[in-house]
Amino acid sequence: MIDRSARPSSGNPSRHLPSAFTASRRTLLQTSAAVGTGGLLAACTGTGGGEGRATTLYTTGLQDGAPTNFNPLGWTAAWPVGNFAVYLYETLLNFNLLTGEAEPFLASGLEWADNVGTATLHEGTTWQDGTPLTSADVVATFRLADRNPGIGYGDIWTYIESIEAPDDRTVVFTLDPQSPQRLRLTDLLCFTYILPAHVWDQVADDALTEDPNLEPLGSGPYKVASHTHQDVTLERHDDYWGNEVHGKPVPEKVVHAIYEGNDAANLSFQNGDTDVSAHFLPRVNELWEDRGLPVKTWDTAAPYHLPGSIPMLIINTVEGPLADARVRRALAHAIDYAKIAESAMAGMSEPAHASVILPQGAESVHFNAEAAAAGWSYDPAETARILEEEVGAAKGGDGVYVLPDGTRLGPFVAATPQGWTDWNAALDIVATTATEAGIEVVTEFSDWSEVNDNLGNGAFDMVLWYVSDVAPSSPWSRIRDLLDDRDVPPAGEMAFWNFGRFHHDAVPALLDEAATAPDAESATAAYTQLDDIIRAEAPAIPLMYRPLEFFQFSEKNWTGFPTSEDPYCAPMQGMTGIQILSKIKPVEQ
Repeated sequence: MIDRSARPSSGNPSRHLPSAFTASRRTLLQTSAAVGTGGLLAACTGTGGGEGRATTLYTTGLQDGAPTNFNPLGWTAAWPVGNFAVYLYETLLNFNLLTGEAEPFLASGLEWADNVGTATLHEGTTWQDGTPLTSADVVATFRLADRNPGIGYGDIWTYIESIEAPDDRTVVFTLDPQSPQRLRLTDLLCFTYILPAHVWDQVADDALTEDPNLEPLGSGPYKVASHTHQDVTLERHDDYWGNEVHGKPVPEKVVHAIYEGNDAANLSFQNGDTDVSAHFLPRVNELWEDRGLPVKTWDTAAPYHLPGSIPMLIINTVEGPLADARVRRALAHAIDYAKIAESAMAGMSEPAHASVILPQGAESVHFNAEAAAAGWSYDPAETARILEEEVGAAKGGDGVYVLPDGTRLGPFVAATPQGWTDWNAALDIVATTATEAGIEVVTEFSDWSEVNDNLGNGAFDMVLWYVSDVAPSSPWSRIRDLLDDRDVPPAGEMAFWNFGRFHHDAVPALLDEAATAPDAESATAAYTQLDDIIRAEAPAIPLMYRPLEFFQFSEKNWTGFPTSEDPYCAPMQGMTGIQILSKIKPVEQ
């Protein structure tokens, strides 16, 4: 039993979701040194076709550079560990992006009685070395976060009072009665890899997040067979405990090819040398519409991919003219969302609505279309009206508004990491259209760590960044990340959510109401009120929609991937377990 009345520091609370989501968000679109690199890599990895293509699936886009570790507790784990393609390590529950439900995985389910959640492991769960996987491993996994504060799921103690293992198959989670937050606990059960105690109990406390774990032992259907600077190869574990429960995967091997740039990777995919790509591939529809290639995505109509995240323009609400909600609302009306969707996202996003709730997929039940339509939209005339009539500003000779006290509206710096190409393009559009409307915005693209540090410390005007993606707790987790200032330090100290230091008296109670709502209708009412606060105050502005992973596939060698016409699971490698790999079939050559 774990029972903690005095809880440890929780590590980095910003790590609410698996690192796969971070990887898919950043999607570094670096220019290849030479397109020929793709051909060289294909030759080395054997992706050119022929013998082995009926037994080997090739993927790309989820691993940049040579793998250095497979540590599920660290921050830089290689595919498939760091990208949450759960082929090696597994979780108690599996999140279904399409339905929003937490479904059985290692556990057959999670049953609630008041504030107590009981997870029951499937019969026969084992580690790949044949050792039984029991509830003691589950308890030991969560105890690891007590031993090292750098482990991301340590904030479980914010929400639970104890974890008990009354027998080998049962794990009992008792919520903190002061914060009975089922949503966040469900997140953690879906996104925390269960690890073998007989391996990790032997690792020193201070090494838990640093151990390279180059011979990882999991419970899943694949083992790491080899890894080089060119690829990571997984080999099927034929004695997988879940063959009868979840289905036996078809590919004997899964190979993640590693390319030096997007150009080489996309060329390899178009040639059919790789079967699944998570790279940002602009105008993907032209591959089947104009070139007749056997390439597909989730949908044949725009935006082609299933959205799962909302990159946000997060605004510093504490200092300068942007501390005025009227100025922020004026800015929200000065952004051309349709142009961002069409140009920066290459048509692979709808224009963003005035809502931080996704209008498609699992969150759509809470999306209030009428309220969103009544919020901001691209309307420079409305920008002028707000600034002139509500604020009393006047446009200067250079076209930029000046406040009554003489403060000029700009230049404000809009930052995001260099190399996040679609995000860079989106910010360029923000800067151009906002400046044309009279609010001067300039862009700054720098190193990820610099942007991250400035954001956390509140040293920014506005930053295009990610917040919580679709998960069992969304949209609660996303709204909490944007609005909740409980436990958020002042500017100058590192924050892990609410980077803009926004405050509104009604937010805490509404968030708690949404988290404990007895039904979806009650939760939607609370979420709409929170969304209304965002529409009125504009502490953050949604710019576009993105999938959790870009997922385009070639049917040259394999068929049977999920689509909107055959939605047997979400179109992504992360969180789908072996649902895709047990469904696909090799194409007869």
